[in-house]
Amino acid sequence: MSATTVDYHGYQLYSTFQPILSLCHRRSVGFESLLRPVDGHTRPHSPASLIRAAAESGDIRYLDNLCQSLHIRNFSAQAPDERWLFLNLDPSTITDRWYHDGTLVEALKQAGVPPERLVIEIVEGAIEDESQLFAAVDYFRSIGALVALDDFGTGHSNFDRIWRLAPDIIKLDRSLIVEAEQHRTGRLRQTLPNLVSLIHESGCLVLAEGIETREQALLAMDSDIDFVQGFYFARPSPTIDHQNMDNSPALNAITQHFVTTATIEERLEADRTAPYIDAFRTAIEKIGQGVEPHLAARRLMTMPRTARFYILNARGEEIMHVDGSSLRGNHRLAHAAPITDTAGGTWYRRQYFRAAMAEPHRLQTSRPYLSSTGAYMCVTLSLADSNPPERVICCDIDW
Repeated sequence: MSATTVDYHGYQLYSTFQPILSLCHRRSVGFESLLRPVDGHTRPHSPASLIRAAAESGDIRYLDNLCQSLHIRNFSAQAPDERWLFLNLDPSTITDRWYHDGTLVEALKQAGVPPERLVIEIVEGAIEDESQLFAAVDYFRSIGALVALDDFGTGHSNFDRIWRLAPDIIKLDRSLIVEAEQHRTGRLRQTLPNLVSLIHESGCLVLAEGIETREQALLAMDSDIDFVQGFYFARPSPTIDHQNMDNSPALNAITQHFVTTATIEERLEADRTAPYIDAFRTAIEKIGQGVEPHLAARRLMTMPRTARFYILNARGEEIMHVDGSSLRGNHRLAHAAPITDTAGGTWYRRQYFRAAMAEPHRLQTSRPYLSSTGAYMCVTLSLADSNPPERVICCDIDW
């Protein structure tokens, strides 16, 4: 079936669609509609320049409505059921509340597209008046559509707005993935999974757009991002490729690569911690034989990445600790002096303490986290050595 086009002031306007893929489902879940203008000599033109000219001439409302109807018709003619149409609206359509004119609802009705299959993309930072933004979200929800906030991670973004708006999908700005890719050991690369987790906790799915390399795709997978979109998987096209839509070679390849590398990394991580676990168990055995804790942990404390060895009572209160050799000469500790003295501290709220209390005699290994005793990343080994637990023996490893 040939695609529908429309004329606009000497331009021929086309729809193109870029797949949005689910990393879990390993298939497309929707398509973002994008405008492609061509002049009378079949030369392509920038959509941004056309939209800018329409805004300057006061014709943006007409052009926006024209594009909405065009994309909806072309999507309806090609897309299979159970796929979303991601539709961008010009910010002025929202700020001037033109969406109330019924054009969008009528276009959906004529094309036979249920509003539940529509995802309205709103650029959060482009709308300064929050009342306009909230009113638009309420309206689109009232007609049955979903709402996605676009370009999250730029200067205007804030979590307070996400929690109050509760959009269905957050589209991360491409700069977040690019920055994380370029700095393999940087903070953003370590923080990205936590950012995604925080967005998930607010009830939103996460989409990473602009994925152009395998490394970026693997970063998205490693960060627990739900959906991906970008040239690495597919370029925008006027036609929807049904054959490759649910069997993306690129998606299959990174899935297999991730499974393989994740297994290797888990093995390497286990190898990395094994000597510390052995020394930790030896220290616990000696303590059980009556050896003083600081003497029992002597070998452990000489290992290069041992940060702290300490014992907590059943209330999580610290009853003894020894600082490890890895902290000597650490320049960060000079700035962390107010928090390095842990006398009288309580670690009851820490997951590693509660896990050890729940399963006596079972060694627990925490996920990497930022230590509040020196502001360094660490992993904690913990074990309750009696049942019922009367104390929990712990060791922090500088990560």
